[in-house]
Amino acid sequence: MAEEAEQELDEGGGGGGGGGGIVKILIMVIPALLIGLGGGYFLGSSLTQAQQEETAKKDPDAEQEKTPKSEAEMVGDIFKLEPFVVNLNEPRGNRYLKATVQLEMDTPTLQAELERRTPQLRDVILQLLTSKTTQDLQAVDGKFKLREDVLSRINALLVNGSVTRVYFTEFVIQ
Repeated sequence: MAEEAEQELDEGGGGGGGGGGIVKILIMVIPALLIGLGGGYFLGSSLTQAQQEETAKKDPDAEQEKTPKSEAEMVGDIFKLEPFVVNLNEPRGNRYLKATVQLEMDTPTLQAELERRTPQLRDVILQLLTSKTTQDLQAVDGKFKLREDVLSRINALLVNGSVTRVYFTEFVIQ
């Protein structure tokens, strides 16, 4: 029996001195955990950096969008037209559209030309609006198409600049 107890003490699994085996395990496990955590951190950060670089290559403007822009860069000067009230192109002719259109200019100097050409602008927009049906205008796609048509027809008239966006600030079909 004494030999067995002596043998257990030598192997590190015995009564009072049993901590020797645990210490050996901890000495092996802790460095392995630290190495694993460190490697995982560096691998994760390098993957994140690679993803950011790839995103920047795909969309170079994405980084610029994060930086705040001045108010002048966000929205250009606006030229407001008087509201339009037109009959829509319906068989009975009993449907009306009231629309208020505002034009965003690429340069403030375009204001003078738009003021001089207001009768032409209104005529082009009136012709376009009266050619539309209720079905054309009730769908979201129809409004986008109308906006594109107004933009292209107005820009065809202009000499000293261009309109960058068309806004419908009022759009009522009755």
